[in-house]
Amino acid sequence: MDRISLLFALFSLLLAGCGLSGGAEYQAGYAARLAGDDDRAFEHYLGAAKSDDYPEARYEVAAMYLEGRGTRQDTGQAISWLTRVADADDPQWSLQAHRQLGIIYRGDHGEGYRDRRKAAEHFRLCAGLGDAGCDRLLTLLTPPSLRVVAASSESAASGLPAVNIYARHASSVYKIVVYEQLGAGLEPISVGSAIAIDPYRAITSYHLLQAGGVPVSIDRRTDTDAVRESDVQVWQVTRVDPRRDLALLTLAEPVRELNFTNTMSPFDRVRVGEKVFAIGAPAGLDKTLTEGIVSALRTENGVRLIQTTAPITYGSSGGALFDTEGRLIGMTIKGVQAWGNFNFALSMDEVQAFLAE
Repeated sequence: MDRISLLFALFSLLLAGCGLSGGAEYQAGYAARLAGDDDRAFEHYLGAAKSDDYPEARYEVAAMYLEGRGTRQDTGQAISWLTRVADADDPQWSLQAHRQLGIIYRGDHGEGYRDRRKAAEHFRLCAGLGDAGCDRLLTLLTPPSLRVVAASSESAASGLPAVNIYARHASSVYKIVVYEQLGAGLEPISVGSAIAIDPYRAITSYHLLQAGGVPVSIDRRTDTDAVRESDVQVWQVTRVDPRRDLALLTLAEPVRELNFTNTMSPFDRVRVGEKVFAIGAPAGLDKTLTEGIVSALRTENGVRLIQTTAPITYGSSGGALFDTEGRLIGMTIKGVQAWGNFNFALSMDEVQAFLAE
């Protein structure tokens, strides 16, 4: 018999036949859990949960109902116990309960319990109790979107200088390297760019990801060349649209919020001949600015495209195309240098439609 099992057996003998207090019930439940006896752990946690003094026991009961450990799986019972914890006066356990209720109502434990309004309310209450992670969950609960911004009468004639466009938006465009597992190490299989559109999500080109792999970026916030662990960003592929060559990425474990840009000008306001600026990672050179003009507006297979002379090459895919006021007008997707300077960007209308689906 191992040490934990022995301690649990002794603890059970000492308490046998006694009417246990809430504290003793909780300790017995904890000892049973350590010993791997979920049935007895549930029994003791349930006993402790009768007391208002042990919100932690009520949270354990809810967790066991939710997971089907030591009792039958019952999400409704889990919600009932979590609600009692959330409504209690203990801020630590109330925070935990609101967070878990938000996750349940987000739909993680069955579509039948999905309720975005309730999920948002619980994440909001959790965030109000000091959990920054719940702020992130609340943001991710809402589909990302772009804001349509009209041209400014003051700057419409001349626009912003290139240096201003770069200073304002370069930090929101990230170089993406997609890695695959190769033996004991990682091997890069594609390089491109991505545009951050809110604190935790970005858009990029689907073709960078179609072979699989894990997208990674580096977000340096200091002037040093050294890469710190906190600078490394690992992304999850949330949604894809091969027809539009679009993908939505979400930070897997964000250390900090992204710098982002989310203002756009729609396709019907883009004019052939207007100056544009591209920011991306051509040939893997991060945050490179190029300029050109809009050469043509095209539709291919029902997808709206902007043809431009702004140079686009390997590594630029997924980068940003801005007008002279710093509004996104496209996401760069391909260049055809073999026959001349023919480069293409996906209209932001297509991105907006993708995000709304």
